[in-house]
Amino acid sequence: MGPAGEDHRARHQPDVDDPSRPATTVSVVIVNKGDPGIARTLDAFRAHESPLLGEIVVVDASQGALDEIRRAFPWVKWISYENVTRKSRTIAEQRNVGVANSEGDVVVFLDANCVPGPHWLERLAAPILAGTESIVVGRITSPSGATIHDMVGNQGGHDGSYLEQCANMNVAYRRDVIERLGGFDEQLGFAEDIDFAWRARDAGLRIRFEPSAEVVHDWGTFGQDLSRAFRYGVARVRLYRKHTARIANLVRSDLYITIYVLYVLASPIALVFPAYLLALLIPALKNREHQPILTVAYHLVYALGVLSELFHVPTFRRPNRSR
Repeated sequence: MGPAGEDHRARHQPDVDDPSRPATTVSVVIVNKGDPGIARTLDAFRAHESPLLGEIVVVDASQGALDEIRRAFPWVKWISYENVTRKSRTIAEQRNVGVANSEGDVVVFLDANCVPGPHWLERLAAPILAGTESIVVGRITSPSGATIHDMVGNQGGHDGSYLEQCANMNVAYRRDVIERLGGFDEQLGFAEDIDFAWRARDAGLRIRFEPSAEVVHDWGTFGQDLSRAFRYGVARVRLYRKHTARIANLVRSDLYITIYVLYVLASPIALVFPAYLLALLIPALKNREHQPILTVAYHLVYALGVLSELFHVPTFRRPNRSR
């Protein structure tokens, strides 16, 4: 299963194996590494039971650190993932393991620390179960509703729209779509979900946005946001290196990234012309009602991530390509 060509079933057997379990309709797969917030996610399933839910599969790379949470939810199929390759990021591998060890005709991905509300699963899976869609993505909000992700995120759509890409924090796939596209690319290291979405679009599949299928996600601290922005910048370059045909639309699809990258590249001008820095007032004023300092800082760090990967600065270890 997946681009790595491995049999994940053989390497990662689930700890709960009951052959008498009936085939499920929907499998929810959650990948995790050291995030105790997964307890809130699993509690939400206990509070809002759904007749569609056949199983929850947690693929956990925490090396036993969350065993207390694991014991608190014995009805969850918990798979202890071993990072035998010693990669710094194994999200793609964990997703492939989750798919290989799930049974539903519909596979839903949800991130740890994402809390779904009542009827979330029904709203997310309904278009697929009705046979009208093969990929459905839901809305992602924060507890405060005032983060940068609430402003530029939320999957970027409106009711009834179709997207060009989506994150895997809140998405449902028809199983045969995952199998047809070969699973998640275990060599990228970052943005395996966007890569999958782009491959789906290239294959002629549509990505339906369903805003009523909402989950609440805690994005963490300001520092965590900046670290995330840098990773996203690194990921974007890797995506365009793989999907070279999309470079022609770079300015149209990623205009704000292009502008910030060009601004950072030209920043030495400030040594002789300090007023150059005042250009940052333009995006700050534009976002004056939405955390202007955080927004500008986020995009600047995103641009640094782009440049780091573009010029091969070894900030992040690249995936092991010997596999």
